[in-house]
Amino acid sequence: MNERRNRKPQRSSPLVPMLMALIAVGVVFFISLGVKAIKDKHAEDTDAAASLSTSERLASDTAAPTVPSKPVPSSTEQLPPDTLPLETTAPIVVTTEAPTTVPVTTEPPGPTMMTVDDSYFADALLIGDSRTDGLRLYSNPGEAKHFCATSLNIYKVMNSEEEAYGYKGIRNLLKNEKFGKIYIMFGINECGYPTASFFAKYKEVVEEIRSYQPDALIYIQSIGYVTQKKESKDPVFASSNIKEKNEAIKALANGVDIFYLEVNDAMNDGTDHLPADYTGDGVHLKASYYKYWRDYLYEHAVVDAKHPWTPSGDSGTTP
Repeated sequence: MNERRNRKPQRSSPLVPMLMALIAVGVVFFISLGVKAIKDKHAEDTDAAASLSTSERLASDTAAPTVPSKPVPSSTEQLPPDTLPLETTAPIVVTTEAPTTVPVTTEPPGPTMMTVDDSYFADALLIGDSRTDGLRLYSNPGEAKHFCATSLNIYKVMNSEEEAYGYKGIRNLLKNEKFGKIYIMFGINECGYPTASFFAKYKEVVEEIRSYQPDALIYIQSIGYVTQKKESKDPVFASSNIKEKNEAIKALANGVDIFYLEVNDAMNDGTDHLPADYTGDGVHLKASYYKYWRDYLYEHAVVDAKHPWTPSGDSGTTP
């Protein structure tokens, strides 16, 4: 027993604890590596899933929509008209609504220049000077009435006291009678007047006539040429002067209810002069040549809705 008390305790070797510590550190290290590997794998799986989800979503956005197929009806089932099978023989009736009718405003026919006969002039009035008086005497168009006199001119006509058809002066005639056509020819007695003055007065006269006869067609006839011999003796009658005045009054025509007639086309020697054999004094027509003037009026007559005309069977162009 004393030996046991006197025996000293034995010390353990220091290598064992060190080895155990190293083992513990290694275990911890490997465990941490495993945890990190698991986390990385989880992150990769999450990214892949997110990428796949995005791709699938994009594909679904751009893909054509799925059209559900219609069930094929049985042979005894009645089909609506728009789904009849191709092999059917039943007619397909298409019903359309009648188009809405839009009211159309029909304009009355415009004026037409044509050839007429004597009946056209039954409601006509011819106004002018001695030349118009010659037409009245030798080739009166139909039953046209006249207000004309020797030396009458555009400056005097509205104040003239000439009597015609029971009326004193043209104003009274125009106020009390209704005319469908009014023919005017002035200018040969006004060749010495300035063109501007002549035009202004002519315009005034036309407007006053219109005020009395609002529904009448008004024909402005050109001033007739004189012969070359007459022009050479008296230059005031020169064709150039006459043309200038004709161009001025031509501007008064509107092509609706006022018309210009170039009567010189029927009485022209080819040099813009009156043919010498048509006249005795170089100004007025011989009796047998007024027919050319008259026929020109027959061949240049306006007919429209307000001024209808029906042929009477008379050509109006007798010799």
